[in-house]
This record gives sequence, C-alpha cells and structure tokens, in this order.
Amino acid sequence: MADTNWHHIEQAPRGVGPQLLRAGTSLNDPVFVGYQADDGRWFFGAEEVHPTHYCLIPAFDADDGVAA
Repeated sequence: MADTNWHHIEQAPRGVGPQLLRAGTSLNDPVFVGYQADDGRWFFGAEEVHPTHYCLIPAFDADDGVAA
C-alpha cells in the first residue's frame, strides 16, 4: 500500500468503519482493522486504541469475487 493512501487520524470522517489503522508514522508500524465510535474513540474489537493514521478499506462484492 502506498504511503499516499495513509492520512492523519484527525482527517478521518466521524463514526466510520471499518478502516485500516496504523499506530505510528512508519509503514513498518503495526496495522490493524478498527472503527470509530460515535463518541470519537477508536476501537480494535472491544479494545480502545490510539491510531495515528488511517486508510479506508476498499469496498468489494464478496458474492462474485470482483473488486468494486
């Protein structure tokens, strides 16, 4: 994934998910899928996390296996 796909977490739309999240400025930092609650907190499953960057996960149609 190109570095240009990553955005500062402050730019993320409110209450959206799931999103690919990264906790650090390097492309080698851990990446995980999480979401933002309506109150602005970020979660990975039930655990609250504090990511620094986000990247939207592309939508796809799982029925026919072709990316949208």
